[in-house]
Amino acid sequence: MAVEITMPQLSDTMDKGTIVAWFKKEGEKIGRGDALAEVATDKANLEIESFHEGILLQICTPEGAVVKVGEVIALVGEAGETLQPKPAPTHAATGPEVSLERITEPAGIQSLPPPSGQPFEPVGQPAPASGAGAQEERLKISPLARNLARTYGVDPAGVSPTGEGGRIVRRDIERAASSAAEHRESPLPAPTAEKVTASAPPLSAQRAPASEAQRMPKGGAVTPFSRMRQAIAVNMVASKTTIPHFYMTAKAEVDDLLQMKETLKQLPAYEPLTVGHLIIRAAVLALQAVPRVNSCCKDDSLVEYGAINIGIITALEDGLLIPVLHDAGSMPLADLAAEAKALVQRARAGRPKGDDLIGATFNISNVGPFNVESFSAIVFPGQGAVLAVSGIHEEAVAKAGQMYPAQVMRFTLSADHRVIDGVVAAQFLTELTKIIENPVLLLA
Repeated sequence: MAVEITMPQLSDTMDKGTIVAWFKKEGEKIGRGDALAEVATDKANLEIESFHEGILLQICTPEGAVVKVGEVIALVGEAGETLQPKPAPTHAATGPEVSLERITEPAGIQSLPPPSGQPFEPVGQPAPASGAGAQEERLKISPLARNLARTYGVDPAGVSPTGEGGRIVRRDIERAASSAAEHRESPLPAPTAEKVTASAPPLSAQRAPASEAQRMPKGGAVTPFSRMRQAIAVNMVASKTTIPHFYMTAKAEVDDLLQMKETLKQLPAYEPLTVGHLIIRAAVLALQAVPRVNSCCKDDSLVEYGAINIGIITALEDGLLIPVLHDAGSMPLADLAAEAKALVQRARAGRPKGDDLIGATFNISNVGPFNVESFSAIVFPGQGAVLAVSGIHEEAVAKAGQMYPAQVMRFTLSADHRVIDGVVAAQFLTELTKIIENPVLLLA
């Protein structure tokens, strides 16, 4: 019997996705783990993997269709099975090309019209035949770059590609749009030496309204948000306007922590170990000791999570993804380091697995590689707190009346005051500091 393949939820905020491309054809054999399709979500373009073996009997939604989470997109079964006629996709976009940016816009966010005020004709369509069998070669351009080209009014045919295999990508369109904007700008009128007399009209009446080009500083550009940046904007506004934040900072000496990291890395099992992994393990142990921090407010109720799922905030070129270390409380340090490294690598490569971006109960933002003394992060909706980790600095520390140099790191906990009080936050940071300054506890 045929098995339905449905649109999975690939991130905590995803409610629909756009089929960008199918990697398999109807009638083709597929196995577990095979990539079936590329899907544009509110965060990034991700791949859907198959959890079944068999024949791809039917593709129910074509490329370019917008599909809600849980809706059927394909059927997998045995060769020769009789199927019902394909259901018509209820969310398919019409027209020869699909604007992925506009399809996935969150409510209330509008893309800017093209600077020229004129719509740009779709590119890459086959040209009328000029002879027997003659046809123009399709332009190699990513869906995002194609959409940006329409938005900016840029003709991709005149853009130099820098993507793999001669493909036009986002940065190529943005560079072309920025160059065109500079050429369109007109200089502001030069000031004159004429005196304003009493009979002259007010200054505001003498000046015509400034054009967009005149208001824009030379060399500037207006860039519509990407899907990922739109999602960040919506979530951060929701966070800061609905969650009452408070902040608490602590510091810890990390000389012993750094020494233990270097010692452990000599063992094959700990080869991928970093300071960031040690901080994740310390946060997990602190959450186990103070479980109230691993909770959230939902519908005027306290939700206490049974598992500790750590979201690792990972910076990308134009935004961030948060791969999730599921059930981190059950992982020994070596396994945690290996899994965390693999998660971040998949996120940065743009190929996270199906559940990599869902289910975080507590996020960690680490800017350790940068010269940042301290900072505060924003609590993500559905969580009660987030930990911001600073860089490591050498400082003079006083102890027992004596001064000595030490490597110091600061941690700031941002918390939702609806579910976490100051005393609870202080208990968590005290536990975290104790573990970090006594790193042997990380091996427990």
